[in-house]
Amino acid sequence: MAKEEYAIGLDLGGTKILAGLVDHDGRIIAQKQLPTYAEEGKRAVIERVLSATHDVLSASGIHPEKVRGVGIASAGVINSDSGEVIFASNLGWRNVPIGLLIEQRFGLPVRLFNDANAAAIAEWLWGAGVGTRNMIYVTVSTGVGAGIVSDGRLISGRDGSAGEFGHISIDWNGPPCRCGNRGCLENYASGTAIESAASHKLVSTKEPVTDGILVQNGELTAKVICEAALAGDAFFAQIVKQAGFYLGIGAANLIYLFNPEVIVFGGGVMNASALLLPEIEKSMRDRCIPGLVQGVRVALSQIGAEAGVMGAAGGVFALNQPEEKPQNF
Repeated sequence: MAKEEYAIGLDLGGTKILAGLVDHDGRIIAQKQLPTYAEEGKRAVIERVLSATHDVLSASGIHPEKVRGVGIASAGVINSDSGEVIFASNLGWRNVPIGLLIEQRFGLPVRLFNDANAAAIAEWLWGAGVGTRNMIYVTVSTGVGAGIVSDGRLISGRDGSAGEFGHISIDWNGPPCRCGNRGCLENYASGTAIESAASHKLVSTKEPVTDGILVQNGELTAKVICEAALAGDAFFAQIVKQAGFYLGIGAANLIYLFNPEVIVFGGGVMNASALLLPEIEKSMRDRCIPGLVQGVRVALSQIGAEAGVMGAAGGVFALNQPEEKPQNF
């Protein structure tokens, strides 16, 4: 392994495209952010992705021969082998071979990752999972997803879609989910679920909402609800804690399946970690065999908005080839 090696990480989101040139220590040497403007169509978005990639290469001053490849983190259904985004609702994409397009333009190998898997790689290499061989990263935002590292290898599944944690069913007779299943965890513990639970409870209860929070903020979003809960609003705090209870049930299932050392929680909803993490841990430990759960640590993500970029680049640094990993991992 060369002493000076770099990888480009691309975080392909519905609102922004973030590109970064990353070194083996997880340092972002140069970065470029562009708006996605998905409404302009896939051709326009693809051109912005290519432009952002070109710009970080140019800004870094690093010779292309030292760049090992390009990693892409994308939401939605992907095929990591073909480098194709099969379906991404946030982009309006179906069957877009983004990996091939980047490879043709820059002559670099490309790896495509589900965004939760990319964040898991970042946490494992440089964040809350450093020093472990078995780590699970759970993202809680609009939806719920997971990235699983087992015995030092990312579990990506047949086509890179492993870790759809939000769609495990915790109630076979529960409400229908957009995926076609019923009672999915995402229906109980995501940002969308928190908004739905709050709206339903406000309609069905006569309990007053303190501090005029709805008047002050207008729209009842998960962000507003979590902020109100953290500020001491008991009405909203109960709703947020309920989401933590359900996440704990899901975490217990992960422990039974994968026997991890640590479960790391990240994503926008985890800004309310002061309320969520204690509920997650209690619910998880109440539902696990003591001998299995005793050695499991629950942690908060240590990597912020750059997790997609860093993890996608980290994936290029041969996550699934332990003999090539840096010695401290």
